[in-house]
Amino acid sequence: MYQNKRYAINITIITFILVVFGVFMVYSASSIWALAKFNDSFYYLKRQSLFALLGAIGFFITTKISSDFLYKHANKIMIISLVLLGLVLIPGIGIERNGSRSWFGIGPFAIQPSELFKIAIVIYAAKYISNHFNETKRLKGFMSLLIMMVIGFVLIMLQPDFGTAVVILSALVLMMFITKLPMKYFGIMGAVGVLMVVGLIIIAPYRFQRITAFIDPWSDPLGSGFQIIQSLYAIGPGALLGNGLFASYQKHFYLPEPQTDFIFAIIVEEFGLVGGIIILLMFALLFIFGFKLAMNQEKEFDALLITGLLGLIMVQVIINLGVVVSLFPVTGITLPLISYGGSSLSVCLCSLGLIASRK
Repeated sequence: MYQNKRYAINITIITFILVVFGVFMVYSASSIWALAKFNDSFYYLKRQSLFALLGAIGFFITTKISSDFLYKHANKIMIISLVLLGLVLIPGIGIERNGSRSWFGIGPFAIQPSELFKIAIVIYAAKYISNHFNETKRLKGFMSLLIMMVIGFVLIMLQPDFGTAVVILSALVLMMFITKLPMKYFGIMGAVGVLMVVGLIIIAPYRFQRITAFIDPWSDPLGSGFQIIQSLYAIGPGALLGNGLFASYQKHFYLPEPQTDFIFAIIVEEFGLVGGIIILLMFALLFIFGFKLAMNQEKEFDALLITGLLGLIMVQVIINLGVVVSLFPVTGITLPLISYGGSSLSVCLCSLGLIASRK
């Protein structure tokens, strides 16, 4: 269909505009830190450029993967991803960073299996829901899917990686939202989710500190509230048009690791409100074209697959931007296609490749 092809082309164009801009902003945000830590101001730029190249290759490879192949091998992909989530928890196999055992080390690089699990669970969910669509009037119609969700959630929380777990669960709920499941069940799941979050906060004191920092960052301005305060200090002076290219003050050792979770704060500081709105519009167009493409699919599997993959990206964007402007507690979620990070960028590009291939 010509219209679907046009949507796919638009998705591809927007995707790579954001990637190129992201590589550029990673350099702008990280050059000062990179020079101090590695004596090379281009350290993060070179790595992000390599990640972008690998992700671009992944994007074009995944555009060649047929729906039949994904449907046929969905269970195998799911099992492999769960095995990887289990292996990363084993000392000596998984490596620990910032208190989380979430990566496999490969030379100077690292792979995060929870990122691969994102795609795997969406493919599995798309197959399961399409096969049992008439049974989705009640929650028990999702039983096998819910079991897989729980297993994956537990393995990710053991790392621990609360932010990624929330993103995956939110995307799956979005997929369930377009089934026959009555609204009352979403209320039940929401209540259970709130109780789970409360429980996770109680058993991990550092999460409670993040909540209190979110409510009142100035209660601990040099500790748990530091990142949020410095992020707001970056956004505020940006005004309408920003301080100018490379003119961020907060990247000078005020905002920690500005090339990752809080890169949007640096964008607004340098490009102002106008620059921030343009980025938001780019993401909005990406989601609009993506969901229109999903609505035009003939196969339920393809429609669900696109919805789930877009949901992953959309929820991640919402959480990241919410954290940057102090609407949500700090979660460690990066801004898709723009923030520094190999696994996140590569998997995001592969997800968008799968979306763009559903013409």
